[in-house]
Amino acid sequence: MSLQISNLTKSYGALMAMNDLSMTLEPGNIYGLIGPNGAGKSTFVNLIAGSYTISSGSIRLDGERLDGKAKYKISLAGVARTYQNIRLFDRMTALENLEVCLYPVEKGSTLRDLFFWRSAARHRERRREHCLQLLRQFDLEKYADEQAGTLPYGRQRMLEICRALVRQPRVLLLDEPAAGLNESESRELKQRIAQLRRPDLIIIVIEHDMELIMSLSDHVIVLHNGALLYQGTPQQVQANSEVQEAYLGTENELDDIRESARNRKSQRRVRA
Repeated sequence: MSLQISNLTKSYGALMAMNDLSMTLEPGNIYGLIGPNGAGKSTFVNLIAGSYTISSGSIRLDGERLDGKAKYKISLAGVARTYQNIRLFDRMTALENLEVCLYPVEKGSTLRDLFFWRSAARHRERRREHCLQLLRQFDLEKYADEQAGTLPYGRQRMLEICRALVRQPRVLLLDEPAAGLNESESRELKQRIAQLRRPDLIIIVIEHDMELIMSLSDHVIVLHNGALLYQGTPQQVQANSEVQEAYLGTENELDDIRESARNRKSQRRVRA
């Protein structure tokens, strides 16, 4: 199984947001996606998830073409994501936020539940236990019956990742998961994501926190002006002169980036 991106292009009139991007991503790896603002990182994720329509090219998961499908069909094919701004059902409990993702989407499922209610009840219990197990994995079980909107900000971030995992995806897209987290929460986040690494899962992480990306990722993808600038191990990326010139900069500028990341974490965390 692999995620194959072929000649991916997204344009808005004369503006080229994604320019003929091609790469193959393999399961069992965590890919860090970096680049300056406007490089195309969020566009890349939105194209894979079906939030944006591609202009040309193709996206295939294990040979199955995803581009052109409805978002829910892409989700059913095994793609899950989180967002820069947390998107939870605030008035639902933490457990309900996970359970709702497992509600049957196939036509006629509700009618079948009415006729086969015993089987449906057993199925609901299995779904509930699956969701509780995920909450335990992220140390969120004690919040299971609390409304999501009342949870501490860092716990909401973890809950959103849980929700993305609930359908056991094959591709997990994490869009700035450390945004607004303090240093302790970021360390926990890195540990949680690292523990998700498994042979049948591709993880893509967009993040401005260079220390997190370089210490977590197996491979780092650098985008610049909507195109692939460089791809390699964290060590190769940090040593590449083109990357330094386009984004990372000199060693002094690298220090400025790290300091900026620390400052963002210390600022007041406000939900968008």
